[in-house]
Amino acid sequence: MARLFLSATLAAALLLPTQAMAAAHRPARHHLTSTPRRHAAARRLAPTQPAQADPVVLATAVAKRYWGAEPCEGGVAVLAYSPLAPDVDSQTDGWVTFNSSLGANDLEAPPSTYSQCEVWLASWHWPTPRAIEDDWNMFCLTVIHEMGHLLGYKHSSVRGSVMAPVFTDESSVPPICRFVRPGARR
Repeated sequence: MARLFLSATLAAALLLPTQAMAAAHRPARHHLTSTPRRHAAARRLAPTQPAQADPVVLATAVAKRYWGAEPCEGGVAVLAYSPLAPDVDSQTDGWVTFNSSLGANDLEAPPSTYSQCEVWLASWHWPTPRAIEDDWNMFCLTVIHEMGHLLGYKHSSVRGSVMAPVFTDESSVPPICRFVRPGARR
């Protein structure tokens, strides 16, 4: 019972600031977080679906809380249910794109120079909000991992790291993903 209360309380604390900022900067029906920009690949939410029920918004808030920072000066578009980009490996379920002082997608550039930041989450793995909820731990971990890249972190060979290049099990899932789950307040 205490764990359920803690989960609901933490979810509310994470969502309120993100929802308020998102609502102030974008139409409620567009699936973008932390930025007023529109994107053609952004998925439209059903008009009756409340923002707090959106697992992508929750995962984005969890990632910001995990890192204790907002990459790209808060201007990150998180694009879910997206087709793979032409140059992305067909097994990839998440990737980032950005401009930097050294050119597009160059992780050698200082993160402070990143702009036009986007986190892409492939539709082949998570085609619907329900699919995300069913695979929440890995989805949450993937969003945290991709936000880490936008903060300048590269892949790590340390076992259990959220920055591992490939996740084969849930050993890298941070505790915050296990405690904050979508649908907890429905």
